[in-house]
Amino acid sequence: MPLTAERFFVVNFSGRVYALTCAHIVRDFESGKLFITEEKMGRKGGKPATIKGLCYPLSPRDAAFGTDLVDMCVIEFTENIYANFFKGSAYVIDKNTVATSAIGHRLRVAGALKDKSSIIPPDINVGYCNLEFGDMGVTTSDPTLREATAVSLNPQFDNVIGISGSPVFDETANALCGMVARGGMVKNKCNIFYIDIYDIVHFLTRVHKRESTTYYTKNITLPVA
Repeated sequence: MPLTAERFFVVNFSGRVYALTCAHIVRDFESGKLFITEEKMGRKGGKPATIKGLCYPLSPRDAAFGTDLVDMCVIEFTENIYANFFKGSAYVIDKNTVATSAIGHRLRVAGALKDKSSIIPPDINVGYCNLEFGDMGVTTSDPTLREATAVSLNPQFDNVIGISGSPVFDETANALCGMVARGGMVKNKCNIFYIDIYDIVHFLTRVHKRESTTYYTKNITLPVA
């Protein structure tokens, strides 16, 4: 399972490392103030990864219009940032390590809960979580998103604010299957909507190849009524 820092995770794609997150997260940062450390737990004196730029999908059309495709963000690092900069924690993306999930598969989300985290200079305490969900498939008109749900007998929190941008790992298929876009919690029931890895990889491929446009067809399996 990919290691995650607060609200983004690092991947190795075709020999280069990138950070993946949601666009609505990084747009909150002022230019030049986004800081990505070399280790999951940032420490005093730790090296920051030099950021080259932020890439967003723009001008979606046809079935992509109005979807959460535009909430993806790929963070590019400068050419001197190699995979070993992140201590070997970058998750390798290839045909054997990613897969679209299936209804009923067991999912794992590693992220950080905002209410369990605090910043009291000079200390930063991150409330990491490791949550298990069941895949529900595509349940909205947005073909980008899949839904997953979980019920806890004794939850230790009452919301999941902060897990947007976290990786979603399919434990049944043993593969990375997406990234959390948003979620909610009512009493002991939690649900998330996550961007399918299929769409993430298509966008990441375009960024890696420096291509400005892409057009593809996606087949979707809907839940049985």
